[in-house]
Amino acid sequence: MTETPGDTPTANPLVLVIWIAEPLSLSGGEPGGAVLNEAFATFDEQYPDIRVEVYQKEISGPGGTLDYLQTASAAAPAVLPDIALLDREALSAAARGGLIVPLDDLITPSLRQSLYPAATALATVDGRLVAVPYLMEMEHLVYRTTVFRGKPPTSLETVLENTVPFHFPAAPADTVSTTVLTQYLADGGRLVGEDGLPVLDTAPLSQVLAFYEQARARRVIDPALFQLTDPADTWAMYRDRQVSLSVVSSIDYLAGQDQVRSTALAAIPNRSGQPFALVTGWSFALATREPERQKAAIQLIEFLMSPTVQGQYTHDAYLLPTQPTALAVWGASDPYVLFAETLLQAAIPYPDRADQAVSAAAIQDAFEAVMLNNVPSQQAATNAVQAARAAAP
Repeated sequence: MTETPGDTPTANPLVLVIWIAEPLSLSGGEPGGAVLNEAFATFDEQYPDIRVEVYQKEISGPGGTLDYLQTASAAAPAVLPDIALLDREALSAAARGGLIVPLDDLITPSLRQSLYPAATALATVDGRLVAVPYLMEMEHLVYRTTVFRGKPPTSLETVLENTVPFHFPAAPADTVSTTVLTQYLADGGRLVGEDGLPVLDTAPLSQVLAFYEQARARRVIDPALFQLTDPADTWAMYRDRQVSLSVVSSIDYLAGQDQVRSTALAAIPNRSGQPFALVTGWSFALATREPERQKAAIQLIEFLMSPTVQGQYTHDAYLLPTQPTALAVWGASDPYVLFAETLLQAAIPYPDRADQAVSAAAIQDAFEAVMLNNVPSQQAATNAVQAARAAAP
C-alpha cells in the first residue's frame, strides 16, 4: 500500500471496513449526511490503494457493534470491522475486554494535542487513550434576555434572586438528573474515591441540596419537573414560550436555534457561576490487529479528523467537534462558537455508569427527598453520604 495520494488505483486495493452508528449517518436525508458522503468519496480519490466500505450498525444490543466485538473477536475475527464508532459506555467495555487496540503511538502527537481536554478524557480508559474522539454533545442553559436584564443566571444565587421558574429534567434517564449531577461535580464533589470505592462529599452536596430547598420554598422549581426525563422536553417548552429558563441539549438547541428569539446561553448554573459542563460523545476505535490495516485505518481516521471535514460535518449535524480548530470552521460570526469554546474547555466527561451505580443514585435519592418529601437539605445530604459509604465493601 502506498501513502502517496492521487495514484492510479491498484487492481487489489485494501478494503477497509468501518462500522458507524447514530448519530453518524451517511443518509442524505440526515443532518450532515451529504458532508460525510463527500468526505468518504474524497478519501477514496486521495487514497486509491484503499477502498472504504461503510456500514451502519447499532452500537449496543444483540447484533450490535459491541456484541460482535465480544462474541466474534476470537471465533470469527474476519467478520469484524477495522474501525468502529463507539459511545463512551461501549468504549469502556471494549477497552477493558481487550477488544480494541490502544492507540499509544499509532496516532500523531499533533492529533493528540489538537483535542479538547474533555475529548481526550472521553476516549481514555484506565489511563490509556483507546480511541479517537469524534463527536460530542452536552447540556446547557437557555434563557430569555427579555426576562433576565441584569446578571445572567449562571450561579445558583442568581437563579434564586430572579425567582424565574427554572426548568430541567429532574427525573433521571439513568441514575441521576444530569443537572443536579453537574452542579455537584462543578463544586468539586466526587463519586468515587482514590481507592475506586463509592464516596460523596458532604459540603458540595449540602450546598446543592440547600439551593433546591430554597428554590422549592420560593417556587423557583416545581416538583412537576419530576415528570421530565429528557432535555428535549424542556427545549420544546422553551421553544414554545412556555418557560424562560431551561436546561437543553446542545443538539436540540443547534437544530432549533432559528425558532427562538431574544435567547442567550449559559452553563448549567452552579455555586461559583463559572463555566462547567459534562460532555458525552462517540469515538473511533481500532479493532483490527493487522499492522497494514491499522496503518490504513489511522489514515482514514486522521482524514475524518481534519478540521475542515470534522468542522463541516459537526456544524451540519448539530453536534460538537472534539477539536477547537474544527469548531473554528463554523465561523467567527456564529455566536454559538465562542460559547461552546468556553464551555468545552471547562468540560469533563459524563461519569461512567459504573461510577454512578451507587453515589449518583444516592444524590438523586437525596434530591427527591428534599423536593418531594420536604426532608431538610443537611439531613438529606448526610443520609446520602452514609448510603454511599455503606455500599463500599
